Amino acid sequence: MKRYISLLAIGALLALGLLAGCSDDESDLTTASLTGADDYSQFDFSQTYGGLTDTDEEEAFGDEALKAMLLAEEQDIVDDPLAMDPVVLEMEERSRHMERYEEGERPKFTYLRLRWGMLQGPDDTLRVEPPCDVTDWTGELHTDRGIVVVKRLIRFERPMDHVIFPRLNRKTVAFVSHTTCHFDGLLIQIIERPDDADSEYAEPNMLHINTPGFSADFEVMHMADMDEVYEVDDQGNRFQITGFSLGDIEICPKGFLSGRYRQVWADRPDTVDHDRPGELYGTYAGAWTTLTGRVRGFLRGGYGVTEDGRRIFIGKYIDRRGRFMGLIRCGWNPADEERDLADFLGHWTGRRGNMEGILGGQAHPVEDYPGGFFVGRWTTLCDDEAEETIQ
Repeated sequence: MKRYISLLAIGALLALGLLAGCSDDESDLTTASLTGADDYSQFDFSQTYGGLTDTDEEEAFGDEALKAMLLAEEQDIVDDPLAMDPVVLEMEERSRHMERYEEGERPKFTYLRLRWGMLQGPDDTLRVEPPCDVTDWTGELHTDRGIVVVKRLIRFERPMDHVIFPRLNRKTVAFVSHTTCHFDGLLIQIIERPDDADSEYAEPNMLHINTPGFSADFEVMHMADMDEVYEVDDQGNRFQITGFSLGDIEICPKGFLSGRYRQVWADRPDTVDHDRPGELYGTYAGAWTTLTGRVRGFLRGGYGVTEDGRRIFIGKYIDRRGRFMGLIRCGWNPADEERDLADFLGHWTGRRGNMEGILGGQAHPVEDYPGGFFVGRWTTLCDDEAEETIQ
């Protein structure tokens, strides 16, 4: 089964990039009145943040697809009784006080964001035009050892689509899932207790995924930096896996990114402006979520090149209500075409201009479309392990 890096056509608004090679000493913010009047169609790449300001914005930047993510949150909550299991609670408590435990007493947590179906972007309001055939994904996933907790459903159309309770055991999650012109998914937490690493386990812990269209086995320890999209069939169905492995799960905020991006045509009049040095290649927008899938905020911006040819990614990060949280800058790497994105890595600074965290991920272009979607991770600067995973 070959890897697929070209996915479904997304609505035509935005485009992304991030970067490699950050400069942390550029912290001058351009301040304006709190009107949310920043221009996201033009940027001045001679300025550190492209002319963006530390201002509040409309909720979700006024983007209806991003607003829909907030409305869908309550429907995605799942009540997995295993979340209140005494062993799970004990392991999570240990993660809050890592300094109290020796290396062999600390649990390991791996969070996985799994999606399958007609993948387009962060929200299924950007649908493939019907009709679409029904695809049955009903199946299960399990690990060789440890505990698997379901933290959130993703777009399941309940009650027909659902996780099967009671669970067969702590290691197995069985589910019923059908998609047509949309996608479903799960956000799961794999807990490997200290005794799971005992010498009696000579083989690595594996995650096994079994569905009618996609089956695969992965070493859990290698899923920390995983960001893969697999082609399932010739109808456009895909299976996506994004991972994050951690010891500390609460003290230092961290989580996932998802969104969409769109290239700007090279001959568009506003891509080159004598008063705005540099060239805009594309724009982007997306969601900033926690490890458990709750929307923490949104990001929006653009990417391009400076007059001297440096690839620059800039943007603004706001919270759920539109309040300013930070400005983003670094760089990005191109895909096959110069104006398209391959991957990104960056940092953000807060209102005082101090660097507060890093973010990064992968861009997945859409066939016959000038853009695509992106997925990634973010972390504040107090968790070395999380920082290493992103970098």
